[in-house]
Amino acid sequence: MALMAERARIARFFAPLSHDEPGSFALTDDAALLTPPLNHHIIVTTDSVITGIHVLPNASATQLAEKLVRRNLSDLAAMGARPWRYFLNLHTPDNLDDAWFAEFSATLANEQQRFGMVLAGGDSTSGGERVHATITCIGLLRNAPMRRSTAALGDDLYVSGTIGDAALGLCVLQHRLAMDSASAAHVTHRYHAPEPRLELGEQLHTLASAAMDISDGLLADAAQVAQASGVQLHIDRDAVPLSDAARSVVAQDAALWHTVMSGGDDYELLFTAPAAQRDAIAALGSALALPLTRIGVVVAGSGVTVDGQLAQGGWEHA
Repeated sequence: MALMAERARIARFFAPLSHDEPGSFALTDDAALLTPPLNHHIIVTTDSVITGIHVLPNASATQLAEKLVRRNLSDLAAMGARPWRYFLNLHTPDNLDDAWFAEFSATLANEQQRFGMVLAGGDSTSGGERVHATITCIGLLRNAPMRRSTAALGDDLYVSGTIGDAALGLCVLQHRLAMDSASAAHVTHRYHAPEPRLELGEQLHTLASAAMDISDGLLADAAQVAQASGVQLHIDRDAVPLSDAARSVVAQDAALWHTVMSGGDDYELLFTAPAAQRDAIAALGSALALPLTRIGVVVAGSGVTVDGQLAQGGWEHA
């Protein structure tokens, strides 16, 4: 098992990821000098992935890196920003070999190319038994960001994509749910490699009144929008979009609706918009080949109701 010293590891695996940002100084200094493009706001978010908490204990370097990048980018998407630069803080066990770092950095390189971002700096430490990785991601935005606190009475409530796949995927990976091989492959992929809705976020700016991403579960995140906006969100459960895989298992076991509605890691966008924007939102969904489903309405009150009943649920950090 090959083990490399920290500075040599940074130079070999991570400095190449910074070459497109001159102000990173090839990761040879302790800070970076960044100059954003003219007439752009800076949007900053940070999020972590810890083995055994956000990914399974035996998650591969690829799975960890993809989850790490994409959960950060989902926060940018919810505000309508596009990725630009990021900083990586990586804490790893002492016994991880060079092959792990090679896979991890190669995955970051692929993610950078796909999403248009560049590593600008960070920190590397080791010790303990878990990988603990944190990204601070910097996005660019020309206009004011979308917020979760600006939903208005009478607005429609929408979600992108499908809901519940990642939560069901975790159940499959933990051997708590059996599915056919194709369905299992679909939901576990949604758990490991969520798709940040960046293009949607950028296009929603002129259409949506409020937005956030769904990371802690549909019900929990809807409750955050409701609280921040001082309104109640009414959800029609049968309108919640499901993949074929999810719809099949829910039809067999209605109790799995709780997993679908409360499970986290969807990383879809939840947003509100005036009813006058319905045609424009439908056209945007068609243009992006992405379902944008109206699942409810904003009304006076507080909290979230599902089919008229006050709802609770979702993941919340202790």
